[in-house]
Amino acid sequence: MKTKPLAWTLGLGILFLATFYLLVRGPSGAPAGQQPLLALSSANFGEFEKAFDANADVPRLLLLVSPT
Repeated sequence: MKTKPLAWTLGLGILFLATFYLLVRGPSGAPAGQQPLLALSSANFGEFEKAFDANADVPRLLLLVSPT
């Protein structure tokens, strides 16, 4: 009966490592041909607005991720 706690511990460990890799160490670059990723701040918000409004005829997606 000790194999179930061991299996759960191993499973949770693998899940933790996969989550850590994807969120912290995973790929964080943009695909080829696309502008690099940008951390939005009050200093560069005007640049973001210009880039967002530049091509009104193409669909745009804005993804906001909050750590809380």
